[in-house]
Amino acid sequence: MEKHKLIGTVIGVLAFIALIAGLTYAWFTWTSGNTILGGTTECFTINYVNGQNISGQITPSANYSGGKTTTVQIGIDSGCNIGGTGTIKLTTNSSGNAISLADGAVKYAVYNGSSEVSSGNVTDGTIELATVNLTKSLVTYTIYVWVDGAIVDNTYIGKSYSGYIHASAEQTHE
Repeated sequence: MEKHKLIGTVIGVLAFIALIAGLTYAWFTWTSGNTILGGTTECFTINYVNGQNISGQITPSANYSGGKTTTVQIGIDSGCNIGGTGTIKLTTNSSGNAISLADGAVKYAVYNGSSEVSSGNVTDGTIELATVNLTKSLVTYTIYVWVDGAIVDNTYIGKSYSGYIHASAEQTHE
């Protein structure tokens, strides 16, 4: 009988040690920097300064200044000790009097101040305009959509574009 008690006690002690070791390993793994601070959004700020809508009639022009524009600000809260990237996207809506996107005449450009961040052609659906590294201050990005006057003819007069921008932020490991 004594031998069975001793074996049971040894098994119990070994199981307890294994449990403590497993919990300790789990704790160190969890606290090693892989956690998201403050949930998923408390450390990021995204402001749509002029709203998200970037729609209306667009007259063909020589450059981005003749089109539609809107602005987004993205940054990390100064109290958060994390890194992050921001993504700016454009979603095009279809409408009855819409500009054709097939010929590449509808363009976009993203600017930070006077510096171009990205540019290209607008296509149907949702496209990624830019991915940027975030800082601990709000950075303003201006998004332009225009019709390239060098590509189009008079069939674009009176046509409209309908779309909106949206942005997201994601934590990166520092």
